[in-house]
Amino acid sequence: MWRRAATAAATLALLATGVTLSPVASAAEACPARQLCLYSSTGFRSMKFQTAKKNTCWSLARYGLVNKVYSYRNNLSVYARFYDKNGRNVWNIRNGGSSGDSSSFSGEAEVCTRHR
Repeated sequence: MWRRAATAAATLALLATGVTLSPVASAAEACPARQLCLYSSTGFRSMKFQTAKKNTCWSLARYGLVNKVYSYRNNLSVYARFYDKNGRNVWNIRNGGSSGDSSSFSGEAEVCTRHR
């Protein structure tokens, strides 16, 4: 009984000061079907790049993503291949692949969408 009264008093005090407590909303951003989406934050937040094009390459510098692809979704039917500034393949995303935390990968300066 004492706990309920203390909880009620604390809740009323918070409401009187204009403070409300609410659950934290997920800021994850969806990636449409048949798209490649690259995010600058883990958890699919801060989408910086989105494309449906295949057999094309892009410089990640233009999107602020050099060494900063921290999550991704590849809804394309082809691989997304990442290359360093010297043109060496540093990592890949299979078709249908996704990761909410790819922060352990590094070296990416360019991304290309190509068949395996």
